[in-house]
Amino acid sequence: MTKKDFPIFANNPGLVFLDNGASTQKPQMVIDEVSEFVAHDYANIHRGMYSLSERSEELYYKSKEAVAGFIGCKPSEIIYTYNSTYGINLIAQSLVKSKFLKKWDVVLLGIREHHSNILPWQILAQEYGFTIKFIDLMVSDEWLVTSDENYDINWKDFEKKYDKNVKVVAVSQTSNVTGKIYDVQKIGKKLREETFFLVDGSQSVPNFAVNVAQIWCDCLVFTGHKMMAYTWIGVVYLKKEYIKSLSPMIAGGGTVEDVDTTSYRLHGSVDKFEAGTPNIIGAVSLLKAIEYITSIGGIQKIREHEQQLVHYFMNKLSTEWRVTSKKIEIVWPMSVEGRIAVFSFVLPWVKNFNMIGEKFAEANVCIRCGGHCAYPLHKFLGREGTCRASFYRYNDKNDVDKFFEVLNEITKS
Repeated sequence: MTKKDFPIFANNPGLVFLDNGASTQKPQMVIDEVSEFVAHDYANIHRGMYSLSERSEELYYKSKEAVAGFIGCKPSEIIYTYNSTYGINLIAQSLVKSKFLKKWDVVLLGIREHHSNILPWQILAQEYGFTIKFIDLMVSDEWLVTSDENYDINWKDFEKKYDKNVKVVAVSQTSNVTGKIYDVQKIGKKLREETFFLVDGSQSVPNFAVNVAQIWCDCLVFTGHKMMAYTWIGVVYLKKEYIKSLSPMIAGGGTVEDVDTTSYRLHGSVDKFEAGTPNIIGAVSLLKAIEYITSIGGIQKIREHEQQLVHYFMNKLSTEWRVTSKKIEIVWPMSVEGRIAVFSFVLPWVKNFNMIGEKFAEANVCIRCGGHCAYPLHKFLGREGTCRASFYRYNDKNDVDKFFEVLNEITKS
């Protein structure tokens, strides 16, 4: 995979795209094959007896087969939604609607969570009377700390808060701010069988191999646009027993086996969670994105390339920036292992961190500045916001060099 595979770079000469934590660019292969599908095979699916509908439905389910193979489950355990946020809302509301989660129960979240894994629970807690608790992180006051524990889960805090009242544990596998990969498998093994375990894989599934059986989760959510598919296609893996027992958040066309004027009977499969016409085009884009990942050597090749960039970035930081360490405050673990290529930072003397993003933009370098939809984490760290550079498979060492070139210019000004 090189920049040549991605038309965005040919159409924007000199572009250095370091905002991959928000969304990734699309390869020409995905663009072409989705366009081919729309031009030749598109129609609505389910119960269409004509060939266009049959071809569309075949690709829709082939997409689920590809996703299931990608994360190690069965296609019958895959629900398509619109993004991770929708997926978490779907599950949270289904747990309440099914009376699995009730008044006086506790939902345990990580302080590191994206708002998409905080707000759905908070809003429902206000209405239904259950409690939200947050697991703290281990954070050193010194930014230049190489310990693997820095920014890791505070396990003592977890043990203290995971009591008999906790019915749901919902945590991210990787932080979109610190880039830290968390040991969710360790969490899964600690939980009681009756505890529902949801993992937000939005930042993990696009960057390294994730197997739902190995991390002991009941539910995994992620989104397609962060792994080179189109926007508005999200994935929920849900364990079979919960597919049968949970009631859907919404209902409508495609969710029922029978309806009359006084009653209805829902499907017993994932179909009951996919009300209305699904995002067929998005599903095809996710299929083609996975096929593209396979064509370049699989997810492991993405992981290996990112690890090389992490090593290069960290070496450059330690050799070129050690003497000026007071000019930058780093919000990521300094250990090069156990992380993805996401780097958040602040320049203490710059009051308006958006100004930093503007300086990078002037140099045609795309980073993101703000709270990154993780306000509780920033408040826990005592920061109003950060600037974030996030890399993906099409980035290279020249992009790292350009990042530090711009950063040097800012610190000199």
